[in-house]
Amino acid sequence: MREKKSILQNIDKLTLWSYFALLLMGFLTVFAVSYNPETSRLFNLGQTHGRQLVWMFISVFLGFILLTFDSNFFPKFAVIIYASMILLLFVTLALAREINGARSWLQIGSIQFQPAEFAKTATALMLAKYISAIPPAARKLKDKLIAYLIIFLPMAIIVLQQDTGSALVYTTFVLVLYREGFKVGEVLVVFLFGLCFLFSLFIPHQTLLIILGGGILIYVISSSTKFVRKFKFNGYVFLIFFIASVLILFFSTQYASLKLIGAAISIACLFAAWWMVRRLNHSGVWMPIFVYLLLTGFVAYGTDYIMDDVLEHHQSQRVLTLLGLSDDRDANYNVDQSKIAIGSGGFLGKGYLNGTLTQLKHVPEQSTDFIFCTIGEEFGFLGTTIFLLIYLVFILRIIYIAERQRSPFSRIYAYCVAAIFFLQIMINVGMTIGLIPVIGIPLPFISYGGSSVLAFSVMVFILLRLDADRLLILR
Repeated sequence: MREKKSILQNIDKLTLWSYFALLLMGFLTVFAVSYNPETSRLFNLGQTHGRQLVWMFISVFLGFILLTFDSNFFPKFAVIIYASMILLLFVTLALAREINGARSWLQIGSIQFQPAEFAKTATALMLAKYISAIPPAARKLKDKLIAYLIIFLPMAIIVLQQDTGSALVYTTFVLVLYREGFKVGEVLVVFLFGLCFLFSLFIPHQTLLIILGGGILIYVISSSTKFVRKFKFNGYVFLIFFIASVLILFFSTQYASLKLIGAAISIACLFAAWWMVRRLNHSGVWMPIFVYLLLTGFVAYGTDYIMDDVLEHHQSQRVLTLLGLSDDRDANYNVDQSKIAIGSGGFLGKGYLNGTLTQLKHVPEQSTDFIFCTIGEEFGFLGTTIFLLIYLVFILRIIYIAERQRSPFSRIYAYCVAAIFFLQIMINVGMTIGLIPVIGIPLPFISYGGSSVLAFSVMVFILLRLDADRLLILR
């Protein structure tokens, strides 16, 4: 074992300085949003940017405290941290008062915080703990399903809180699973749900169900030709019951009064099909069949539920307007104003604190969800390019840190951090320029908000602490 040096000597300097650079840009941008030549002072703690500065100092202070922890603390207590955050999410769901249609903020005295922001780090730690404990060659279907459950449990609770934007970020952990040896087909299942949701907005549900049913029939029949030739009676009976199951399920979804009965009969036929081949070697078709059943249920019931019950009305309208399925201009007002502000900056921008549209509060929620348009107006195309390059360096450095880890736990956690930053930045910037529906996700370290700054800082400093011991400890 090598002699242990000072922690600060082993800290990755590029990541740390990139973090400080982003914090500084965030403070200056929040100041620009709230700037008033007559009343604004750079270190006025009573204004928005002053409160942001306080949270920045708290975040850095807590971050350096985390650097003093033993790096074994994080894998050792990952389960407790995750369980505590799940409990806190449930408490938030039960006790939080509604703000902007969501029940996602807890208040303790005069302080409000959003547990969903901190749950990302807890989920990353738990996922790293669980996956690193099972070698890739030893992972069974049960282990993989538990890994997905670790991801989707907090995501489901946050959806119930009506905070769809924060919940969406958790899907990025699927990329980490692929990096850690999950088969591409297992990972693509998650994206198939996204495609089904998207297609269901353009294509009638009945048509989409016909496509899914036809696809699984073609797959199973073509995959069963050799099996049928070898086991004629069992093979033909298996196909008869399976085809009956698909047809009954399809027709029952067309009539509300028959949905439950049809689903029960379809499952009974599917069970009969399995019974005929249970002792024979024909297991390869069951995973695609299981995925088909999930996708069919999602198309028949889930897509309407998401549009009508999960998403707020204005969010649904934003999705439809972005896809050209609605001409409701009010739904896209924020995005239109954001694009006007960004476009007015031109190539070089109007200069810091000279953003006229920013000063006139032209864009709603400009200090939080739409803060990127302030950078676009004041620094133009060149400034936003440099800003995004800093983000790119930050993320690429985290990926580099992930690849040099000896510990599977540290590597998986680092990839979780990189994935979270990537998706959150992509969604926030994408929605301000009209490429992605507005779903309310802050820009890391830039948007105003104490919970966001503190949560992302904790995430980064845990990564730095784990990386500092990469040559000393093999977890």
